[in-house]
Amino acid sequence: MQKRIIYMVLFALLSVSCEEYYKPELEVVPAMLVVESHLTNDPGQNFVRLSMTQDFYNTVQEEEITGAKVDLVELGGQIMSGLENSPGYFTFPSTPVPGRQYKIQITYQNDVFISDLVTMPPIPTIDSLYTVHRIEKSFRTNSSGIPELIETPVREICIDAPLSFQLGYYRFNSRAILQWIYSPAPSNGPPPPSWYGWLSVYDRGLFNLAGPKEYSISNKVRQHPVVSLDYNGKVYLDSTAQSPSGWILILDEYGISKESYDFHEKLNQQFSAEGSLFDPVLTQVYGNIKCTTSPEKIVLGFFDLNSYRQYRYYLSLGTGPDDQVIQRRLNSYPGIPDKGYQIGIRPSFWETNY
Repeated sequence: MQKRIIYMVLFALLSVSCEEYYKPELEVVPAMLVVESHLTNDPGQNFVRLSMTQDFYNTVQEEEITGAKVDLVELGGQIMSGLENSPGYFTFPSTPVPGRQYKIQITYQNDVFISDLVTMPPIPTIDSLYTVHRIEKSFRTNSSGIPELIETPVREICIDAPLSFQLGYYRFNSRAILQWIYSPAPSNGPPPPSWYGWLSVYDRGLFNLAGPKEYSISNKVRQHPVVSLDYNGKVYLDSTAQSPSGWILILDEYGISKESYDFHEKLNQQFSAEGSLFDPVLTQVYGNIKCTTSPEKIVLGFFDLNSYRQYRYYLSLGTGPDDQVIQRRLNSYPGIPDKGYQIGIRPSFWETNY
């Protein structure tokens, strides 16, 4: 009996001694400057944000950039100094002009960082927007743990856009706002007022990029998808008592350079890698900003100079491929919160089929 107890104690000690927290040795890399820039012809979309990278095991709060200076420099023209609204966040008092060339110059501590010279593209346009019926395929694990193919009928919203020597590449952001109505059941007395609500649906996936097809001589981007929406609007809502009542589509179109297209396409390849044999090798995606005082220093980020235009549409998609889609372009651009509702009165931005 005593031997059994000794063996049990030894076994327990051996088991405990085998459990060791593994902390791999990672190379400590000096902090690098990160530059996030977004400059357009829209005053509300002009900013440069500066930050520093951190080591994997660093638990200290992210270092704030203070004392930096950011200038937008026009070739042969004026220099616009950025206004520091908060530590490391700069805006500009005026907007760049299409057709002119610019670079950014950042002075921080004892270093100077300068971007490549970039030409501001012409203001973008689209030739047409239309919808296409499509079956969206995805996989979902069933109760037995087996992946099953799910086919969902959707309306894909597509655009055609012109291609020219001055502007051949685009990026799109979309925000689809689902309008809904809730009509409370009447009790004793007159019927209660209806609720008019709305909910925003964003495409949080990869960068939506468009450009000329390889080996193509077409002068248009054709049938480029910007967003897909389920026919059954109830899948986006919290309650079955809410009835969908059409969509407002806000489409942000950016005219971008070939270099911006290539940079964001590389980011897309990294984001979409799933670990398979044929995935792209994970590498550092370098931008177009360099340190002129210490060339060995790596700068992360990209000086992105985009032209910009916003389009808005009202869409009523019906319930299936045989239903007629009601579509019209909107000419008013009120601010619309992400979500909300009003009781008894429609919001000022509300749209109908008529």
